[in-house]
Amino acid sequence: MDSAPIDSWEGVAAYFTFADSPGMVAFLCGLAFVAFLGFMYAIIKHENDAFDGHRD
Repeated sequence: MDSAPIDSWEGVAAYFTFADSPGMVAFLCGLAFVAFLGFMYAIIKHENDAFDGHRD
């Protein structure tokens, strides 16, 4: 089964998106980190609101 349209990788300099742009890689990592912090904040807020007043 040979469905790839690529015959050879010879002569390819870089095929990763933004691989040659450290600034963009840093920006995307920062964006992922901020998204993670927002996700953690939402989880903690939900847990605190959901179980507020249910303590013995």
